[in-house]
Amino acid sequence: MRISRLSRRLSRAYIRARFLGLRAAVFGLLLLVGTGAASANQDTQLEASILRVKPAVVLISSDVEADVEVSCGDGSTHHVRPDPIYETGSGFVVHPDGFIATNGHVVTRFYEMNERQLAGEFLKKAVAQACGPALAMVPDGARNARLLEIVADPANQGKVQLSKKLLVHLSTGVIYQAEVKAYSPAIKSEEGPSGGERASAGGKLEPERSGKDVAILKVGGHDFPTVRLAPNSAALKLGEQIFVVGYPGVVLNHDFLSRKSRLEASVTVGRVSGFKTDINDRRVIQTDAAITWGNSGGPALNLRGEVIGAATFISTTLEGDQAIQGFNFLIPVDSFHEFGRQIGLVPDPDAPFTKAWTQAVDAYFRGEYRRSLDRTDAALRIMPGFPDLERLRAEVQMRVDEHPRFLRRRLAIGLGIGLIAAGFLLGTGVRAWRRRGRGAASSAVLRIDPEDLRRRLDAGSDVTLVDARHGVAFDGSPVQAAGAVRFDIDHPDEPALRVHVNPDGEVVAYCTCPDEATSARVALLLMRAGYRRVSVVREGFPAMVDAGIAVMPKDTDRALSALAAREGRLVEATDPGTPEIHP
Repeated sequence: MRISRLSRRLSRAYIRARFLGLRAAVFGLLLLVGTGAASANQDTQLEASILRVKPAVVLISSDVEADVEVSCGDGSTHHVRPDPIYETGSGFVVHPDGFIATNGHVVTRFYEMNERQLAGEFLKKAVAQACGPALAMVPDGARNARLLEIVADPANQGKVQLSKKLLVHLSTGVIYQAEVKAYSPAIKSEEGPSGGERASAGGKLEPERSGKDVAILKVGGHDFPTVRLAPNSAALKLGEQIFVVGYPGVVLNHDFLSRKSRLEASVTVGRVSGFKTDINDRRVIQTDAAITWGNSGGPALNLRGEVIGAATFISTTLEGDQAIQGFNFLIPVDSFHEFGRQIGLVPDPDAPFTKAWTQAVDAYFRGEYRRSLDRTDAALRIMPGFPDLERLRAEVQMRVDEHPRFLRRRLAIGLGIGLIAAGFLLGTGVRAWRRRGRGAASSAVLRIDPEDLRRRLDAGSDVTLVDARHGVAFDGSPVQAAGAVRFDIDHPDEPALRVHVNPDGEVVAYCTCPDEATSARVALLLMRAGYRRVSVVREGFPAMVDAGIAVMPKDTDRALSALAAREGRLVEATDPGTPEIHP
């Protein structure tokens, strides 16, 4: 009897232990799935925030040039244009009417009254360029002394004519002339707090305290993309993830990158690693996000897409010629609010473009592809040409084409936690599989270099060009390749195409969107329709123009266009790759 009771107790204890072990295993599995889901959600939030803000980040360039009249002391006079002083930085649009925030030191050469210093620098360069060759056989010491004498010659004083330009470049390639509305110079470590003088642009000189390193610029125009400024930086926490957007010089001046891609802002990701004060006892934010020359003035943002500061200075080696990454600094957003109030500027993050683009990005990440397509088109109608918008449009258009009756997935109420986890994992796998499938299909389309295409056209090869540009990319361009046949992916007309294009002939499609996405889609449609020799132009229509392929106005008769292309006659047209400068 006692043995039987003991046996029952042991059995119950064993069952209880098994049940507790099962509960622990299920809890551990759910914790693992939950952690993975949280990480995936954070990555998605980061990607969405980056997409929302990139159109509002701009490249800023300061260009100082000089015409110099030089007398070398032998009675001759030389007119010299030394190499200009060209500097770049980054900035971000804070109001749709063209107000842009950046660092003060990005615009210092343009803004401060430094003409005497600049004239001296250009005069030295001009003297070396004009008088140096005649002294080539003179020993170095004597030669340098003679050049300094020529620089100091009263006949060469006041002979330097300076010109300054401050330009703002959008990632669309459009360039605007800018003026400075508010300014504070950068901190000077060798001087500490000090005064400076403002602007050579005219007006009363005003002393300004060094160290806040803030500038507010204004360009002509309206309906610009904008970013949202955080109310202040007080809510930042150590270890909080942030990202920095800007135009680092190492990318902007890279020999292996095209001009178009260099005009796209770069993104680096890091965390808040400290709160410091500068030598003027002003607060700065330390981060391990990578920053280098050219990032200055670019926004640093939290995962909600709010600007919490701007890149201002980095850490370098003792020689100052090499950046030490991981120890970089931001000025807090509070300084931009302060300078905005000084000029009566109230930041406006809810511009029409920004509203439409934000809705497009949000709809995309919810899987509402038709809604995303509609909102992307709305943003492009306001201001066309942004690479990120064109890429997203091509992506959502492909998804809409693949799933014309796509409905939003909704989880049924009452399903267990295990089913939710399984659905999440299955959905992730299916999306990854679809992405791989689309990538494989697009990459299967043959690419042809524009130079190779030009040589084949010049040699008289029987090649039919298909203009696959659509929407604003086609409507906003006055020209197309000579002899090209239009095929609008939004309104495909295959029977009409067959009238002009032999299915057994060679067909080459081109567009202007990133990664040849639209022309690749057209190529796939043509191959499914029976066209066997189909390829697309690598880097699209701008690369064709650069390669010298003939273009003609879109309304010119197709037969004349084809004849001009075959005979290699020169056709005058506007170069779509040439940026337009707005005063």
